Amino acid sequence: MSGIFGIVDPTQQIEIDTLVINMIAVMSHFDWYVSHHFVDHNHNFTMGQIGIGIFNKTPQPVWNLNHTIALVMAGEFYNISHPSISDEQYALELYEKCGSDFVKQLNGAFIIALWDKEKNRLLITNDRFALYPLYFTCHAGRLIFAPEMKAILCDKTFSRKLDLTALAQYTRFQHLLGERTFFEDIELLPKASLLSYDLTTGSCNIKPYWSFADIPYRPEIKFEEAVEEVGHLIRLAVERLSAGPYRPGVYLSGGLDSRTILGLVKRRPIVSLTYGLQNCRDVYYANKIAQAVGSEHHWVNLPNGEWIKEFADLHLDLTEGYHSWIHAHGISTLSQARQLFDVNLSGWDGGTIMGDSDTIEPLQLKAVDEAALTTRLFYLFTHKFTWPSINEPEKHLLFSDAIFNQIYQRDFESFNTELAKYLHYRPDVRAEYFYIDNHCRRLTMNMVIFSRSHIEARFPFFDYDFFDFIHSLHPPLRENRMLYKAVIQRETPQLAYIPYDHDEFLPTTQPLIRRIHRITVKLKRRFNRHIFPIFSTRPTLYADYEAYLRHELRDWAENILFDRRTTERGIFNPAFLHTLMNRHLSELEEWMIGKIAPLITYEMMLRRFYD
Repeated sequence: MSGIFGIVDPTQQIEIDTLVINMIAVMSHFDWYVSHHFVDHNHNFTMGQIGIGIFNKTPQPVWNLNHTIALVMAGEFYNISHPSISDEQYALELYEKCGSDFVKQLNGAFIIALWDKEKNRLLITNDRFALYPLYFTCHAGRLIFAPEMKAILCDKTFSRKLDLTALAQYTRFQHLLGERTFFEDIELLPKASLLSYDLTTGSCNIKPYWSFADIPYRPEIKFEEAVEEVGHLIRLAVERLSAGPYRPGVYLSGGLDSRTILGLVKRRPIVSLTYGLQNCRDVYYANKIAQAVGSEHHWVNLPNGEWIKEFADLHLDLTEGYHSWIHAHGISTLSQARQLFDVNLSGWDGGTIMGDSDTIEPLQLKAVDEAALTTRLFYLFTHKFTWPSINEPEKHLLFSDAIFNQIYQRDFESFNTELAKYLHYRPDVRAEYFYIDNHCRRLTMNMVIFSRSHIEARFPFFDYDFFDFIHSLHPPLRENRMLYKAVIQRETPQLAYIPYDHDEFLPTTQPLIRRIHRITVKLKRRFNRHIFPIFSTRPTLYADYEAYLRHELRDWAENILFDRRTTERGIFNPAFLHTLMNRHLSELEEWMIGKIAPLITYEMMLRRFYD
């Protein structure tokens, strides 16, 4: 994916020319990748930018007139008033004027590094939501940073010591929390951060420049006012992000997020792309939505699991194990997507921001105390937000004795530690903020990451003004998606009468129409179930990973789980791996795949990045 990279080694212990070339090589996944970098041998320092040839076409680094400040950047700004100036030059001039506070005036999705020769320091900063991830390490007196962990691992002196807390988290939550990675001494740069590295002292300091606490609380805003302003702000965001020289497109499902974006795009022509089993709910309703708005619609079938075998290694290379293969849907469409559009107007986690039933619920909004909130969220993270994970008894059986004795309770303790960072926020939003940072950013954003190997992404639901207004509201206004449905009804009324794929009910706020349609759907389902199946039904899933694992992927999975290398590694109990697989094959229990798939992915990660 696009990003920035660099090495600062004032100790002069490594040969940076060779290391930086190796870093670029491991991140250049396709022949359209483009990179620029420079080297300052006097300071044993290098930094550069890598991209996929869409954004950031200005040669980098960009220098000021005195050649004392250099900047590299990936991403874009939305608040530049002078279109003749590049984003890179704009940021550089703003830094010269405002110093470190320059980032507070930027609005967009970006990652920036600034080398200030006179101050002998490197500054790295990102947008409010860290929409361009950056890994970094400060070890052995040097700083190395890159958009992919594997680039840091090119440093042969790096110890590659596994983080066992990460292992405990990954097997329990199916993703990591906070800024943790699979290796000790490698971290993710936190959102809205300013990292400063002093070359004189070799010290590294990170401080936030914005937090959720900066969002005002406006409980006086009524529902009707909220509907009007939310509709206005999301329309402005979509219009801004669909403008410009790039070809926009939308990955369209039968849900609410992508339909809202597609319905608000004024620019024509507009392309939409859907993937999934033939006649599944996503494919069926996406086609109706595309017809309603007149988009140029394309569909990619997923008839079986053979595409997993074809793309598993690429998915691993792009997401580096932080994303299990059971979330790889869409990767098989990327070659076609690159031919159709440059930028995906992504609905990524729009439902979360607009008010998902899993994050806007009384047990979180009105938790009686912190212990109640903690136990509720821990349950949701392990059993609800993705496929159910291993439970407590299974955790005892899964690991070898040596590993279990080291990681026992690390999953819950580390969860508690991360959640504690959010308890000072308003009680009605703290759980939601925790979810955004620790589920959206650490799990679902990986779908954005692997798509960025082919196309760029823009995020209307993470527009600063829109996000701030939404979270200034009293959260019950967003409960049960009522605000969301009202916005759809107001801004894109034709899409309010196309069923939502989740339950196949209409997302309309017209009570009579909604009630009649709901009764009709329920009567048809009862007739099919109890009398005779004459009414058509559509598969809920766009991809049946559970069936894949029992059939096409069985040999592939067992060759990893039961391989000698997995056994001799001494992390997992081989007998229990067989038990988990046999339970899945028996079909006696639902959702076993959430217990098995992360183990396969973790072992794949070890073979690719650790061995």
